[in-house]
Amino acid sequence: MQEKGAGMWILMSILAAHMKILRFYFALAGMLVCLTCQTGCTGGSAPVRTLETATNVLNGRCPEMVDEETRIDSIILSMEGHLEYYYTLLYRDKRNMNTAALNGFLIPSITNNVRENPELRMHRDSSVTMDFLYRDRNGEFVMEISVGPKDYQ
Repeated sequence: MQEKGAGMWILMSILAAHMKILRFYFALAGMLVCLTCQTGCTGGSAPVRTLETATNVLNGRCPEMVDEETRIDSIILSMEGHLEYYYTLLYRDKRNMNTAALNGFLIPSITNNVRENPELRMHRDSSVTMDFLYRDRNGEFVMEISVGPKDYQ
């Protein structure tokens, strides 16, 4: 029973970490959208340039601890227009993780945040897909959670 309680604590701390990073990122993105609109558009699309700028600013802060166990290592704007968030679970080993339970808890929470958060309107309007990729303490891939237009529109 003690293991179950520890597992729930881990899930809650990972969710809190995601919400912290997402709030910062989207506040920054909103500010950059306003700046883009004020200075006019020259070449390329404004949402893509804004996402590129925000991604570069956030990467300047990486790696950064987002909670006691989770570190964000980098954020990438892919060629397909996906925002890819790379995390490391510093004290977890893939062999000892219940990824089904972790996915079952995180997917609805993250999707609901993307769907309901007013700061994410630009991203929803631009049909941005956000991918959250996790590695364990050994650098082994653990899981990926992807939230795209079909999930939030």
